[in-house]
Amino acid sequence: MPSPENDAAPRAITVAPKGAAPRAIVVAPKAKPPALIPAPSLAEAKPGELLLLDGRGNVVGPRQLALVKARSWGLVGLMVGGVGLLYAAMFGPAAGAAVAAFTAAAMGFQLRHWPAFRAAHALVANYQWEEAHAAFVALESKALPRGLRVAAAVTQSALDGLLGRAQSALERLDRVLPKLRGSWAGGGAVQRWRAGCLRAAALARLGRLDEARRQRDEVATWARGRGARGEFYAFMLESLELTIAVEADAPHELPDDATLHQWARGALLRTQYGEMLVSLAWAFHRRGDDAMARHLLAEAPSRMPRYSLHVTAPRLHAWAEERRAAWSLGEGGGEEAARRLLGP
Repeated sequence: MPSPENDAAPRAITVAPKGAAPRAIVVAPKAKPPALIPAPSLAEAKPGELLLLDGRGNVVGPRQLALVKARSWGLVGLMVGGVGLLYAAMFGPAAGAAVAAFTAAAMGFQLRHWPAFRAAHALVANYQWEEAHAAFVALESKALPRGLRVAAAVTQSALDGLLGRAQSALERLDRVLPKLRGSWAGGGAVQRWRAGCLRAAALARLGRLDEARRQRDEVATWARGRGARGEFYAFMLESLELTIAVEADAPHELPDDATLHQWARGALLRTQYGEMLVSLAWAFHRRGDDAMARHLLAEAPSRMPRYSLHVTAPRLHAWAEERRAAWSLGEGGGEEAARRLLGP
């Protein structure tokens, strides 16, 4: 039996088309999809790890996720067993066993596309945005449960934004948001929050700034009213405030300097999401604090596994390039690597 290492390597095979001489071709192995790994926290999330959230916007780490899975499987077992026992009491053991088996099969059938859904999100976590987008497009034709279908549409909108397709993101969100109007708890609340923030960001990218501000105020009011004060919700709202300020060229619309320093401390503690550091650097520069701006701009590249500002925020990218050159941040040692990371 060939080893897994041999299975993963390219193989040469011989083909002999009719009427032609045999020839060798190299067959590339089928790429194995990345695993879906839950991130322990927002600050510690690494490339390849996905942030899983509860209804209040807090990150659900591996230990909490194990408890959620155990509880979910327990409920499934209770439901299947309960239905089987009921029918067994009414119609006999054979009927109970048959109904229990049918119930389990029906539930499995409902979730038959879960592996593909999970694999698509793993691609997102690994910064394979184009492949992830194609995977979600393929899922559109599948019979997903409503919750998975909505979550897939919201994530696909986020990918549209990351790939510079703000108009496509907005159109997709405008189709999905009406389906979330009554979602106030659990997964529905998370998707409603994400969709609202993504829509405001898309509007800002398209220059529709007044609409973006109204959408931002709507999601902020919703969060306050529902007590949704989790770390990811706060992070998304801070990022949204910065996005609108940059696109409007309006640093005065941001909170006071003390608040911006607090945002910067939080951003510096994270291992990813360096785009926020670039936005904060712009804000401090526009407010006359070039020392802080330079520090944040220098720290950003190490937290950006894949650079995308030249696509998602050309105005901010141009400012970062100009300041990096003016402050000589690309000269020598690790800063040369940082400069290369900032290039498109």
